[in-house]
Amino acid sequence: MSIFIWIGLMLIGSIAWSIWFLKYPLADNGLDLQQSNITLGKQRKLELQSDLEQGLIDQEQYDQALEEISSTLALELNQAHVKVSSQSNINIWAGVVIVLLPIFAMGVYQNLSNYKPVSQAEVVDSQPLSLEESAANIKQHLDDNPGDFDAWKMLGITYFELGKVELSLNAYEQAYQINSQDPRLLVEYASAMISANDDQFVGRPVNLIKQALELDPNAPDALYLAGMFAVSVQDFELAKALWNKALTVLPEQSSDRQALVSILQELSRVESGNISNTVTVKVELSDKILAARSADDYLMIYVKAAQGRPMPIAIQKLPIKAFTGQVVLSDMNSVMSEKLLSQHDQAVVVVRISTTGSAMKQADDLQVVSEVVRIADNPIVTLKLD
Repeated sequence: MSIFIWIGLMLIGSIAWSIWFLKYPLADNGLDLQQSNITLGKQRKLELQSDLEQGLIDQEQYDQALEEISSTLALELNQAHVKVSSQSNINIWAGVVIVLLPIFAMGVYQNLSNYKPVSQAEVVDSQPLSLEESAANIKQHLDDNPGDFDAWKMLGITYFELGKVELSLNAYEQAYQINSQDPRLLVEYASAMISANDDQFVGRPVNLIKQALELDPNAPDALYLAGMFAVSVQDFELAKALWNKALTVLPEQSSDRQALVSILQELSRVESGNISNTVTVKVELSDKILAARSADDYLMIYVKAAQGRPMPIAIQKLPIKAFTGQVVLSDMNSVMSEKLLSQHDQAVVVVRISTTGSAMKQADDLQVVSEVVRIADNPIVTLKLD
């Protein structure tokens, strides 16, 4: 059979299929893909929060998945609404398709020999958006949908992860104005405020925590923050009551629960005067340093392993103006609840003055490091910055 007969049969079959499809078109279901994707993103976030509360995932996995949801949601926010054409338009286009289909098929056949694969450089990058791109896309969505509570909340946490605290606070305030009865928002907003205020529990953050507990007295994150506030005012009994209440609602295998258990144990040791191990750090700041640095610069005092990873084991960070001459590092200052200060052997003490308070050492930071000490000796270390 000649090639032309094959082509003719293919064209007849294509035309027949097109006529049938156009006669019985898919009904318009009125689906708005943009809104559907946004709703799906919100549902995924709720499921993620549920998994965290049930102990199915830990905080690190929760934060990573939340970032992925933020990126995916931001990408989908710019998708257009998809609507199927009406029946009248289909009837008009039917004749056009039937006429052009043979011409199109012949053109495809004649150009098959000239086909070249798409180069790798032309492939659309499908990598997840960065946090910066996510924030930009969410903001673009909010320009057209200023009443989207979940998008404002997502923008708040995205800006916070980027270190843009003021923008984060502005986004959370917008979300708060839309819905001030969401306990999770109140806790996130309060946390951002506390971070922006050098970890000080004063003013509005305290009111937001109280409001969150009024709405949900068993919210673990609100109970944890309330306990931290109690510790800040030296009310250890209240802190223990709040954290023990949080333990009753946290799943057995939750990493948050394990961290709270460690904190409560250390709190009991502090109250009894039986602190496991401590490192007392005395810091002398010369007049020259005090004159050259701002009172709002950060004094970062931490212990790290004498060998191995440079990550702090325990740390205190406070403005120079709030420093009283010495700090005592204990298990309560440990960065990771599963790697407490008292579980380490040899270490060094680092004192650093930083304008930003960033974990990464900056060019204008001043730093001094002690000799190796043994944690079990409860050492007292004196360091001088001049």
